[in-house]
Amino acid sequence: MVVTPGRAAWRRAALRARALPIAAAAREGWLVIAPHPDDEALGAGGLIAELARRRVPLRVAFLTDGSGSHVGAPGWSARRVAALRAREAREALRILGGDAPATSLNWRDAAPHAPDTPPFDRTVRRLVALCRRARLTRVATTWEADPHCDHQAAAQVARAVARRLGTTPLFYCVWGWTRDDIAQQLAGVRPWALHAPQHRGIVRRALSCHRSQLGGRITGARERFVLSRAMRRLADRPFTMLLEERDAA
Repeated sequence: MVVTPGRAAWRRAALRARALPIAAAAREGWLVIAPHPDDEALGAGGLIAELARRRVPLRVAFLTDGSGSHVGAPGWSARRVAALRAREAREALRILGGDAPATSLNWRDAAPHAPDTPPFDRTVRRLVALCRRARLTRVATTWEADPHCDHQAAAQVARAVARRLGTTPLFYCVWGWTRDDIAQQLAGVRPWALHAPQHRGIVRRALSCHRSQLGGRITGARERFVLSRAMRRLADRPFTMLLEERDAA
């Protein structure tokens, strides 16, 4: 169910994963940070769907506008690509059950701000204010072991937000499953499993909303991104795996 070479590592992590105490988790509000539109479905779709089903306070924030995925496509400016991806994300979140508008943080795609810079600090303050206003106490985002600069930046933002809230962040893995050393990376974290196989169809439908990332809608790009079928299988998982850094426990 998971892309190689991470399939064996996923199985081993699943065997030692603890069941996420969802009844207790549902008493807290959640902020889910996605580096790009589509990561919310790929990595946290089951979590979002289950929290929405339980009517838990929930907000999703997109770190970047995703405008860098189809550079040079005729008739598609970065602004138009960003607008399309925002519409796709709204539809995906509607299917997952999220009823609150997503927060767009508007970082440039693949050009993350470094920690302790003014734009980074403004983002952290904005998310902390959102969490306090909406009574959100848990933060989940992509893992820093994901080999993409925006995913790593999202992890840094989540840590900073969680530190201000006095909570422990949790991480979901997307591109990390393609790493040859994923087993070694997982050795340093504690896995939690949210079993929600009933949401697999919903997550697949949510992912299908991101047609621009699946090879549709935008053609002729000089730099064209298409999510592989192997990566799409992440939406078929019977449970969502969340990772907790051991030194944070």
